[in-house]
Amino acid sequence: ITVQPMDLFAAPENSILMHACNCQGDWGGGIALAFKKIYPNAYQFQRDYCLRFVSAKTSQQLVGTALLIPPMDSGNKHFIGCLFTSHRYGRAKDSPEKILESTKPAVEAMFTVINKWNERHEPEEQCQYMYMCKINSGLFNVPWESTQEIIEELDMEL
Repeated sequence: ITVQPMDLFAAPENSILMHACNCQGDWGGGIALAFKKIYPNAYQFQRDYCLRFVSAKTSQQLVGTALLIPPMDSGNKHFIGCLFTSHRYGRAKDSPEKILESTKPAVEAMFTVINKWNERHEPEEQCQYMYMCKINSGLFNVPWESTQEIIEELDMEL
């Protein structure tokens, strides 16, 4: 894993921009709020996805999974990768330990989804690059070094 400071939203076309999410469909603060402002259609897609689980009272099943949202906002050619690492947000967010436990399966699930997407699409429509902010370290309040350690242990390739 290479850590390079950059503007996440300036990534090349066909990049996946990944961030950690709650399972309630809320992008109301932190980096998620920036995603919501830049990618309003992706936000609505993710929110609708989560609300199906919330209304069925099965949103806990989302923890440790991932959602890949194809480009759907005009002018933006980025995929959005939602890593569901906490059931809730705010004061009700999961503990740092639970968030870290959910991170590895969420990242693994994302790679599975990406590889399936790429198998079904022509090269110009495939996910070509992956960029990630320091997931879990903002409003989820997990030290980045702890999350980074988990990610570095994974041997995943697109």
